[in-house]
Amino acid sequence: MKSNDFSRRGFLRINAMSAASVLLLGAAGCDGKSSDSSSNTNSLNDPGDLDLEKLKNKYKAELFDRFIPNMDKYVIDHELGGFMCSVEIESGKSGSTDKRSWYEGRGMWTYSFLYNNLEKKPEYLEIARKSKDFILKSQPKDNRFWTTSFTKEGKPLSEDEGDIYSSLFIAEGLAEYSKASGESQYMTLAKTILFSCLDRFDSPDYEYHVAYLTKDSPKVLAPRVLGHWMVFLRAATQLLENAPDTKVEKLADRCVDAIMNYHLNPDYHLVNELLNHDLTRPENEFNQFSYLGHGIETLWMVLFEAARRKDKALFDRTVEVFKRHVTVAKDSVYGGYFRSLDHVDNNTWKVDKVLWLQEEVLIGTLFIAEHTGDTWAKQCFNETYDYVYKNFVREGFKFWLSGGDRKLKEYNKVRAEHYHHPRHLMLNLLALNRMIERKGNVSNLFT
Repeated sequence: MKSNDFSRRGFLRINAMSAASVLLLGAAGCDGKSSDSSSNTNSLNDPGDLDLEKLKNKYKAELFDRFIPNMDKYVIDHELGGFMCSVEIESGKSGSTDKRSWYEGRGMWTYSFLYNNLEKKPEYLEIARKSKDFILKSQPKDNRFWTTSFTKEGKPLSEDEGDIYSSLFIAEGLAEYSKASGESQYMTLAKTILFSCLDRFDSPDYEYHVAYLTKDSPKVLAPRVLGHWMVFLRAATQLLENAPDTKVEKLADRCVDAIMNYHLNPDYHLVNELLNHDLTRPENEFNQFSYLGHGIETLWMVLFEAARRKDKALFDRTVEVFKRHVTVAKDSVYGGYFRSLDHVDNNTWKVDKVLWLQEEVLIGTLFIAEHTGDTWAKQCFNETYDYVYKNFVREGFKFWLSGGDRKLKEYNKVRAEHYHHPRHLMLNLLALNRMIERKGNVSNLFT
C-alpha cells in the first residue's frame, strides 16, 4: 500500500485470500467445535436461538435504568461540563475530579449517539454540548494532539501533548454531536482533526510506542498501528453513513486494505498490532504479537463498513476472520476471552480479563447473526452474554467491572466505563430492535 489513492475494487484484489485460506480460518464455535454452516437459516427462531424480546428488555434496563442514572449522579460534571470517570464502581464515590481528553471525546460521542438513535432527550444533548465546550477551550493551535488530562476546571495537567487517540476520539465525538445539534461547523472541525491526525500518522517521523506488549518493547520508527486504523475506520464509517465524502471514502478504503491485507498475518491468520511504516513486518517480537482485543474490535468495525457498502465478499471474508480470532482468544477453562497473545509461536498470553473485549465479541456476533442467521454467531453470543452477566455485573454496584484478573476475583475498583460499555448496549439494542421488527428473519442486506 504505497499510495494513498487507490480504488475500492483494488483492496480486495491485493493479497486476496484463496478458498483454502478461508477454510483454514475455520468456523469453529465458541467452544472450539465447528458449526455446521448448513444449519444457517432465514429465521432466527430455531432451537437454542436468541430470545430477542428478553434481550431487548435486559439491554434497555441496563442502559436506561442503571448506566444513564448513575452517570448522571456520579460522573457527569453538570456545572462545568465533562466527565469525571474516576469513581468507585461499587459506591459511586469520586476518586478524582480530573478529566481526560480521551474521555471527553468518548463521552461526547456516547451522549450524542444516544440522542441521535435512541431517545431525543434535551438533557442528553446538553451533556454532549457542555463536554464539547469544555474540551474545545483547550484545542491545540496547530496540528498537535490534545493534552492528555485536565483539572476539573480545565487547566492542563501537563504541557506535553497526548497521543493520537486523544484527538481521534474528540473528532468522533464532534462528528456525532454535529449530527445531533445540526451545527455543521463541528462536522467540519471533526474532519479537520481527523485528517490532521492522518497526516501525522503518515509522517515518516511519527512517534508512537506500543506498550501493550511490555514497557521495554522496541520502538519502531513511524509504526503502522492496528488500533489507529481501527479508530480511523470507525470514524470514517460513521461519517459516510451521514453523507458521502470522497476523501473519507478513500480513508475507509485505506483502513480496510491495511487491516485485511497487511496486519492480518498470512502465516497464522491473526492480526499483528504493529507493522513498519511501509506495512512490512518488523524483525523483532512484534512479528509474533497479536493484540486480539483490538483485532476482534477492529473486525466488527470492518463488518459494519462492509454492511454500509453492501459488500458481501468483504462481509463474508471478515466473518471468517472474526470467528478465527474469537475462537483463538477464548479462555476454554474459565470462559471469556483473553486480550493479548504476546507471542504466537510460544503461545504466551496475558490472562487478565477486560470488559470491553467481551463486549466487542457481543457486538460482532449479534451483527453476524442479524445479517446471516449464523448458528455459530448465535451460540457464541448466548455463551458470551451469560459469561459477562455472571462475572462482570455485580448486584448493587453502580457500574459494571471494567476488568480484573483471569477469574475476576481481583478487579479494578475505580473506573466508570462510559464508551465501550454504552456503545455495546446501544448498538446491540438497535440491532435487536431491527431483528424484532423483521420478526426474527435475517436481513436482506445483500440480496
